[in-house]
Amino acid sequence: MDEAIRKAEPKSDMTSGRAWAVVVVVFLAGFCMPANMGETMWVAPLVMGAFGFGPDVLGWVNGVFYILGALIAFPAASFVRRLGIRWSVVIALACGIVGNLIGIFAGDIATLMVSRIVQGAGFGLMGVIGVTAITPWFPKEKRGLPLGVWGAWVAAANAITPMLDAAIAEATGTYVSVWWFFLVFDIMVLALFLIAYRDPSDPYIDEAEKRGEVMFNYRELFQNKVVWVLAFVFFVEEGAFIASQGFLSTYITEFVDPSLMVGTAFVSAGAIWGMCFSPISGKISDAIKSRRVVLIFCMVSAVVFGALVFWITDVRLYAIVIILNGFTGGGVAAMLWASCSEVVPSHLISGATAALACSQSVGMFLGSMFMGNVIAAVGFTMAGWIVLVPCFVLGLLAVVIGLRGKLR
Repeated sequence: MDEAIRKAEPKSDMTSGRAWAVVVVVFLAGFCMPANMGETMWVAPLVMGAFGFGPDVLGWVNGVFYILGALIAFPAASFVRRLGIRWSVVIALACGIVGNLIGIFAGDIATLMVSRIVQGAGFGLMGVIGVTAITPWFPKEKRGLPLGVWGAWVAAANAITPMLDAAIAEATGTYVSVWWFFLVFDIMVLALFLIAYRDPSDPYIDEAEKRGEVMFNYRELFQNKVVWVLAFVFFVEEGAFIASQGFLSTYITEFVDPSLMVGTAFVSAGAIWGMCFSPISGKISDAIKSRRVVLIFCMVSAVVFGALVFWITDVRLYAIVIILNGFTGGGVAAMLWASCSEVVPSHLISGATAALACSQSVGMFLGSMFMGNVIAAVGFTMAGWIVLVPCFVLGLLAVVIGLRGKLR
């Protein structure tokens, strides 16, 4: 079937710069969502001071963003297929724009929460749209690199926006300027997307879908056990990984090096390496013709990362943690996004990405809310060993056992 599809495809627009232009504008649209997400995280002291709340309320201000992303993931799967990629991305970016506008003029915590919920809707939509928009432009054996680029959409924002947000807020003396910046940025990306995006003239999809013989079906999706294994891996990996990232700079400044600059530099270095390794892992998996091998390597790295991240106190050895951070944060996501497009027929890809997007958001929410309480109860090192390591081990076992013979 795949060979027949490849032979039937004209290669003109598929191998030209148009396909990669689509990857770039879809990636930028995706980047806007976690960039909006980080607004209350990276300038938290200013936000808490302006609204007069503490870390407990901050957890909810951050957390409501993930909740709506999880709730709308599955409805978005059929929503995207009905409206098409262009209008779906426009709506996702509109959520970011409207959310920023509400945040700019928010005078109380409730209104700020509303802005986060609206932005979270855009995040949930883009989690479903990204893979669905990119895969029709590339044959299965060449999707690793473009989906590896897409897989860095969260890591790239986490690498760039902490320093950017802090610089903007410091230069202007107010957190509101950060919201204004991303309002303008979201509008610019929307304009660029509308100019550059095109639907493929003859997409790399199954012949049955081309002929209109199959339609999206939730029952068919839910019966695919491989999708649920991938979603479970993403749930435990993202829950543990995001939980570690939220306390990384605090741990480094308290136990590794007292300088806040060193702490934030380590965090940024890990995020930047993860952003870079995401497309690298995709290219490697294309070259060796195996997603599962690369995924196993990254999950093994995650287990070691979980054991070391809150244990090493020597600043010279902490570079090991940063390298493992990139393998975990960049490689796992890239392989899971690429794999979900290959384990289902093309008409179910939006549903498979919805399963991953939902599990990602739920994992992020629970990890962010749970880890702080565990650290407060048992300390950093023990929290790493009793929370992070078991979660990563469960994910590794799911890949090794649950995906054996089911993922190339």
